[in-house]
Amino acid sequence: MSRVSPLAVAIDLGSTAIKVGVLDSAGRLTGVRSSPAPPLRGEGPTREGDAESYAQVAGALLQSVAETVPRGTPLGLATQRSTFTLWDRRDGRPRFPMISWQDRRAADWCARHRGAEAEVVRRTGLPLSPHYIGPKLAALRESDAAFAAALLSPRSALGTLETFLAWRWSAGRQHATDLTVAARSALLDIAREEWSGALLDLCGVPRSVLPELRPTTRWQLALDNGLRLRATLSDQASAALPLLDPSCGSALVNLGTGAFVLLASRDVDLRLPGYLLGPTLATTGGERRYALEGTINGAGPAVDRFAPGPTDLPESDPAPAGFALPDVAGLGSPWWRPEIGLTLSPAAERLDGPGKRRVVLEGLLFRIRAILADLTGPAPPARIVVAGGLTADAALGPALAATLGRPVELLAAREAGLLGAARLAAGLEPFADPPTETFVPGPRGAYLAQKFESWRGWLDALLSAK
Repeated sequence: MSRVSPLAVAIDLGSTAIKVGVLDSAGRLTGVRSSPAPPLRGEGPTREGDAESYAQVAGALLQSVAETVPRGTPLGLATQRSTFTLWDRRDGRPRFPMISWQDRRAADWCARHRGAEAEVVRRTGLPLSPHYIGPKLAALRESDAAFAAALLSPRSALGTLETFLAWRWSAGRQHATDLTVAARSALLDIAREEWSGALLDLCGVPRSVLPELRPTTRWQLALDNGLRLRATLSDQASAALPLLDPSCGSALVNLGTGAFVLLASRDVDLRLPGYLLGPTLATTGGERRYALEGTINGAGPAVDRFAPGPTDLPESDPAPAGFALPDVAGLGSPWWRPEIGLTLSPAAERLDGPGKRRVVLEGLLFRIRAILADLTGPAPPARIVVAGGLTADAALGPALAATLGRPVELLAAREAGLLGAARLAAGLEPFADPPTETFVPGPRGAYLAQKFESWRGWLDALLSAK
């Protein structure tokens, strides 16, 4: 790794992997390293992790880079949005397991409070879903007396991963989060940019336990490892900013543990039933960018579950009745049905491992096509850019182009989340327009455009039956 005046360091706190990289003077990411995130545990709807183990892995990985750059180098931090922990302010120790965004124990609470959904959507831009922190806290407070007592204790602090780690890495000097992360809590009024008293009351969350709200950029927090935290934001915002040109209607498909389809917007009042709206940038100077988002709660791990890649993608369909939903953590946009997870049709269940992999990938591509149609309506986006780990599968580009019937661009470097966080930390314009590889519809996967309609019929029948 070069020692020549790096512009910034970035760390991406993912669900399955934690990554770091350095932005050089040419605006390129160098020295990208990663470590597996400690695995989650739990059965049924429970998904918990060990915050101490996560902090150790992330801290060691960041330290390995901090030792190679000058002290005071700016740091940008991107984080998964709805994973949180509750810790003791006196010693920094987590008081309970880390609760993953994939945890769905709040599903019953959400079902009992459907009457509040319109207010939640109006204030937050989110549906009432068990994936978000507010409902998770409400459900845990009802079911666990010890958790309820800890939540109400003045000794407790609550935060998402970047809040917890910044607190630890600064010896408790700062308990804060930015608006792009707070917006995924279902506790933030995104227009007023403040914690909503009505939603805190609904979920039974004391304001005192929550972090201070700050803009995305121009933090000045000196960390114990010698870096200076300058920007924090959500992982999807961090991936979107360098790729979505705010001047044109481009769309981003980001494929990680989950899949996210984002369309840039500047309208905080925009609402589309079943879809999300939230900030992707909130600067100290008052600039605000937003994105309309469709969420698929399963991507890379769902595709990899049955066989390793690459996916076999023939010209004709080997399994015309083989269909799948990839949403491992509960069906996302636009239905929000947490009880419906990864699902295969009977014909798909009879396939071998590589065949199941192909059908699950098809299901993911069909979900992307349906979401894009909802988000963009009759005016298709000028560009569709695809990023994330699943782009390493050589079948993805040709398959998505065939499914959509139009060209798609795959990010060559794949690490959009690191790039966005690093550029913000360095004080650069976030839009970078990095190199991409374009795929056009061809013979591989040519059957997918027609199979989409059959998949929609299967999905409609599945949803009606459940």
